[in-house]
Amino acid sequence: MKKEGTTTIRGIVIPAVWNEKGDIVSVDIATYHEETYRVAEGAVGQRLLSLLKKRVVVDGIVNRQSTHRTIEVKNVEIDKTTP
Repeated sequence: MKKEGTTTIRGIVIPAVWNEKGDIVSVDIATYHEETYRVAEGAVGQRLLSLLKKRVVVDGIVNRQSTHRTIEVKNVEIDKTTP
């Protein structure tokens, strides 16, 4: 796993993982460049569950693995710019 410095990404919050009851338990950020980042568990990451289908700007630490990217979110804001 490769860990990078703080990165800012813009995109839309989308559901990624559901529990056995059908509740969303994890989300991804789908960027405007067709990349996805799995949001790591944590307090700020949990806040993103309430922002499904919203455009956001997130700052965090990106971890790259061979098959996917994860972001440890440090800050999140609603994206008020035009993509």
